[in-house]
Amino acid sequence: MKRHLDLVSIGLLILMGPLFVFPKENWNWLLLVLVAVIFIVRGIFEGRLLPKTPMDAAIGLLLIMALAGIFVVKEIGSSTGKIAGLVYGVVVFYMLVDMLKTPKRMKNAIIGFLTIGLLLAIIGTLGGYNSSKPSFLSIESKLPKIPRINLGLKGAEVGVNPNPLGGTLLLFFPLGLMQIFLLAKRNNGYASGRMKGFLFLALAFMLVIQASAIFYSRSLGTWFSGAIALWLMGERKRPLKAGLAVILLAIAVGLPLMRSEPNQILNQRILSSVNNKSEYRALIWQDAWNVAKAHPIFGIGMDQLRRTPKFTYEMAHAHNQFLHTAAELGIPGLTAYLAILIGIFGMTVEVRKSALPEWIRGTSRGLGAGIFAYVLFGMGDAIPLGAKPGIVFWISLAMITSIYIYGRNHGFMRPSEKQGESL
Repeated sequence: MKRHLDLVSIGLLILMGPLFVFPKENWNWLLLVLVAVIFIVRGIFEGRLLPKTPMDAAIGLLLIMALAGIFVVKEIGSSTGKIAGLVYGVVVFYMLVDMLKTPKRMKNAIIGFLTIGLLLAIIGTLGGYNSSKPSFLSIESKLPKIPRINLGLKGAEVGVNPNPLGGTLLLFFPLGLMQIFLLAKRNNGYASGRMKGFLFLALAFMLVIQASAIFYSRSLGTWFSGAIALWLMGERKRPLKAGLAVILLAIAVGLPLMRSEPNQILNQRILSSVNNKSEYRALIWQDAWNVAKAHPIFGIGMDQLRRTPKFTYEMAHAHNQFLHTAAELGIPGLTAYLAILIGIFGMTVEVRKSALPEWIRGTSRGLGAGIFAYVLFGMGDAIPLGAKPGIVFWISLAMITSIYIYGRNHGFMRPSEKQGESL
């Protein structure tokens, strides 16, 4: 019965996706009814409405602040999209935490999650718009041109923005790379025989596609954040070797990309680009900070920053995840978001120290590194809470939480005797 209930719940979540991603005001009641029905039915059969997690209080506060914003916006319809997206993300989080209770389901979730990353990389790159950013990667003109497809998505009528695409893919790439490392080990406990070889090739293909999408995004913030996260994901006892490897890789890739340009012209272009971006972001950050100071308790409501005089509709966010959250959800909303992040990294550390199987600990590290890169990316850019790509953040959070709860419930949360062998 439980298995059938889970399958029905997942099916309803998938069917409800378009309602949340592309909400309309006259659908709001339907969204609330569907969410209520799912949890009430599950509550009847399981004796509880929601599974308990370490972030319940923080998530509850975040939802309260998002819904409180309804009373401070002039037109509720302008916030509907982001509120619905946030609610959908939280529903998906709790549903997945409730379902991922066995190693087999965790493995299936990993494969499904990485498949989502592959699809996002392909669709986002093909459906992206031609960036007008000045490129100092001269080899780019020699690479094959990517055909563009107009997807006609609401909110991305001119194409998918490459910056949030690159930032979102950061949640997948470290996890995929960690799975490659795990499969390369003999006694990985993850897969064996032909299945091991098939998964290895499939993961390698996914990583190549995602790496290509990240490269073509031309997002320096994505590249920098990803490099730092991968360095931190490396073995703790060999940080010098890992850091040196990253530096050598950057030099090896960077020099061929830049060598066809005269050094003087190249340096001028780099310095000009860096200065322009720094000045641009400093102005935006100051404006967002002023909004947050003027509305410290409830903020101005979700998706309202782009409607303030200092911003425009196209300038959808503050180019800083924390300032954006403070401006739209107030200081309590920012506190809740920070508490969720602290909870994520706290659980990741606990899992790493635990006696869980190596492939589970490695998976948690890959997921944690991806979220760290995502957060680091948010220091200079932003994927606002409730935005369409943000659902991936909640899925990643659910997988880490499920691993932690599984380890706690089965007595694995004690120091592992094989810490020196961990990835």
